[in-house]
Amino acid sequence: MYLLRAIALCVFPLAMAFHNHGSSGTLVDFSDPKVQGHLDALVRLAQSCVIKVRATPKDVRAYFTNSAPVTRSGQCFAACMLEQSDIINHGKVNRELLIHQASLVNGKNSRVVRKLNSISRLCLDSIEGMSDRCQLASTYNDCLNENMLEFAFPLDIAEEAVRKMPFHLIQPNLPQEMRTY
Repeated sequence: MYLLRAIALCVFPLAMAFHNHGSSGTLVDFSDPKVQGHLDALVRLAQSCVIKVRATPKDVRAYFTNSAPVTRSGQCFAACMLEQSDIINHGKVNRELLIHQASLVNGKNSRVVRKLNSISRLCLDSIEGMSDRCQLASTYNDCLNENMLEFAFPLDIAEEAVRKMPFHLIQPNLPQEMRTY
């Protein structure tokens, strides 16, 4: 997320680029350059974070499937993603940037942006008084995910992102069949 970094890497702008169409499920338009650009940038950011925090496939899968992390490295992976995207900086959430990035994909007055605006405020309460950077980022991210379920990443996108991670660089003896799990 980040104007290149800021625009491209925010998890929510990408997740919210996938519009839910009622009973037909989630429609992903991979031909949309905005969607592809956000996805590519998000994957690059995630690859960097995998190496920095030694995240496991399970950690990354939890993040990309909007599940709460169950390990410390999973929490720190969330922190890395949000910090590198400038959504969290020195333990402070930059709601304005999060909302701005979502509006770039969805439009300033879209339902997504209006909902994110109110939910992101609510989620600030969930991190009040936290000082541990991994716990703070993970808790904030989990709150957003729990309250914006309709905008979750499609499973195929999550699985593709996990397959692109450089787990072999941090776990060189990991058997090939385990690298995607």
